[in-house]
Amino acid sequence: MKLLRFALIVVTFALLGSAVTTEAKVRKRRNTSRNQRTMQHNNKSAKAQKCGLDMVQYSWQGMMMYPVSDVSVERKTGKVVMTVRGTVGDEKEFVLADGEQLLKAALEIINRERMLDYGVSYQLNSEFQVLDGYSWSFSARLADGRKVSSHGSNAEPDGDGLASIQDLLFGRARKELGIE
Repeated sequence: MKLLRFALIVVTFALLGSAVTTEAKVRKRRNTSRNQRTMQHNNKSAKAQKCGLDMVQYSWQGMMMYPVSDVSVERKTGKVVMTVRGTVGDEKEFVLADGEQLLKAALEIINRERMLDYGVSYQLNSEFQVLDGYSWSFSARLADGRKVSSHGSNAEPDGDGLASIQDLLFGRARKELGIE
């Protein structure tokens, strides 16, 4: 009889312990799901604040010296940083308070002008001898992993993409340098 009573007590405690453990697991799952939903919401909010462009770079060189010949804008350690280089090799870096707006404007140009479809290289027909030419390079990296890298010498793709990007980036660089 004592043995039977002892067995009933052990089984009862085992069942109660199992129920408590199960309830704790369910509660933990609920909390984990709630935490995951909160993290997903926070990630969506952060993504909503950032445009889909992580980096854009444009350079242009001709036969003259220019205060701005290369500009890159990219996210670095949570900030949007503009790096400006001149023809003489000097380099300056600026943290842009409104960098997201600049990246967004660049992305609008890239999408409108279909710049992600640019070829790798553009060259003037080899039968011409160029004595006073120019060269350019353009690259961009989107948040979704797409990239473009294109360059040319005395030739460029159709459309206004390069001129628009140059106006946007070089104009802002001149403003940051105080020469506009």
